[in-house]
Amino acid sequence: MATKKSSSAAKKKAAAKKPAAKKNSVKKQSVREESGSLFASDESAHTSLQSAVKSTSETSEKSETGNGVYLFLVLAGVVAIGYLGYAKYSAKKNQTPVAGPAKVEAPKVEEKKTEAITEAPTAPEEAAKAATSNFLVDKIEKKVWSDASSYCKGIGANLPSKGELADFAKNAPKELKNDDKYWSGNESVKSKSKAIAVKLETGANFAEPKTNKNKVLCKN
Repeated sequence: MATKKSSSAAKKKAAAKKPAAKKNSVKKQSVREESGSLFASDESAHTSLQSAVKSTSETSEKSETGNGVYLFLVLAGVVAIGYLGYAKYSAKKNQTPVAGPAKVEAPKVEEKKTEAITEAPTAPEEAAKAATSNFLVDKIEKKVWSDASSYCKGIGANLPSKGELADFAKNAPKELKNDDKYWSGNESVKSKSKAIAVKLETGANFAEPKTNKNKVLCKN
């Protein structure tokens, strides 16, 4: 009888022990599930962190690219402004030589002036020649004053005045400009025994005695 009781008690103990094992298995499963959920949550957090890092890196890259584009546009604008300024400066510089033709043509005006200057003396020269052509330089004689007037009348001319001889002296031929004196048709105011003679070399006039023999240059 004792053995039956002991065996029944052992069975009861075993039966009592079995539910405890089930409880342990349930606890282990719950722990595993919790750890799995934690691991899953860790993985989701990790992935979220990675996505956040990627998004920040992408945004930073986008911002960097945006900044690069902005800087490029700014530099391009500066270069364009500089080019336009240089183009305007070069255009003005190229336009400034437009006044060149006036400077080039200026010598032509000066040449015309010089030509006018060189040609201008021809009129006085012609006038001088015309004035001197009236004097009969090829029929000069040496006489006293009283015979000078009659000599000129004899060849169909007149004895010139002292003013006419002074004008003639300005453009007289070189061979006539010497120490010789030429009678004029003017008498001396101070002395009736003297008449005015002109020296063609200087154009000066002198009161010479009428009895002196000076050269006679007649004028038509």
